[in-house]
Amino acid sequence: MKISDTSATMEDRFKALKESNRPENRTKWALEWKKQGKQVMGLLCSYVPEELVSAAGMLPWRITGTWKEAAPLAGVYRPEMTCRYCSHALESVLNGELSFLDAAAGTQLDDDFKRLLDVLIAIRKPAFTYMMYLPHASNRITMAMWVKSVLDLQQTLEKLTGVKITEKELRRQVGIYNRMRTLLSKVYELRKRDNPPITGAEALGLTTAARIMPREIFNDELEELLPYLEHREIPLKRSRPRLLMCGEYLDHPGYVDLVEKAGAVVVMDDFDTGSRYFWDLVEESSDNIIEAIARRYLNKPGSSRMVNWNEQAAQIVKWVKEYDCDGIVELRQLFSLPLDYRFFALIKKFTAAGIPYISVDREYHLANEGMLRTRVEAFIEMILAKAK
Repeated sequence: MKISDTSATMEDRFKALKESNRPENRTKWALEWKKQGKQVMGLLCSYVPEELVSAAGMLPWRITGTWKEAAPLAGVYRPEMTCRYCSHALESVLNGELSFLDAAAGTQLDDDFKRLLDVLIAIRKPAFTYMMYLPHASNRITMAMWVKSVLDLQQTLEKLTGVKITEKELRRQVGIYNRMRTLLSKVYELRKRDNPPITGAEALGLTTAARIMPREIFNDELEELLPYLEHREIPLKRSRPRLLMCGEYLDHPGYVDLVEKAGAVVVMDDFDTGSRYFWDLVEESSDNIIEAIARRYLNKPGSSRMVNWNEQAAQIVKWVKEYDCDGIVELRQLFSLPLDYRFFALIKKFTAAGIPYISVDREYHLANEGMLRTRVEAFIEMILAKAK
């Protein structure tokens, strides 16, 4: 299955790729996979090592919740004031949108995620749900515990699929995923230009597409598109301010588009659905490939679940400098407590670095656009006024 027919222009092909995770498109790759007699595992977390899932012959498919406003079915199991992503993901399970999933996996990112996984296990939708142990920090002791968690996942996948995960196949999958990460890194390098050839919303479309497609197909398509993207031009109202956006569980490009239409250029992100998904490679030359995979996932730029918030802030400050950003916009999902806790560490570090920063609450689905646009526009005007 190809992304588009041979007569399509490069721009048509790019549009098809970046829109792969739109509601009308996102299940087609998984359904095609199922037609071939293969299994699909839905992933609720960027810490689940996808190489192992692929080595077991399954398609690792990032679960995107419904983008509709209401989640009445999930409301039977979850209070209103809880993680919006978890509720909307559960709604998609309960309304049948994700009935093609053979299994689901996640980690205990926070109590909301644990309760979501508990519900999936209890209702057996999908038929099998697995929760990985994830430490709060990376050190010698926790790394050993995390490696055991990855080995436990390997054994679970082998029992589930009846496929023995060999070292040879695992190394092959590491090569495929490292290629994907390298290609996406090249796309992000293009965003450092004074006039980036892709928008921030388009970049998020690419990274979310990577998480639901067979990775080899995604790799081949993006590799063919890269020469075109290197010379692509997009009309910009202005070339500044250049912004970095922060957030978690943000998979709706509409939020990034809203910030860009407010008069900014989004050139970098700190999203678990964006940069943090592909940042850093697995060490392919390692003698112990399982340990190499474990190290990459635990040591990649962290989520708010990890308690190294000062290190996370330092990484964001580094990105601000590398991508020549004028400020940071965080769209913080409502009722995600780790994000609320991390906020105080971030604002302290950003203030010390002299970086303008705004954090605004948002829903999971695209909502309250007028309020958000007003807040972002005021922030942009403040940056422009300081630059005069």
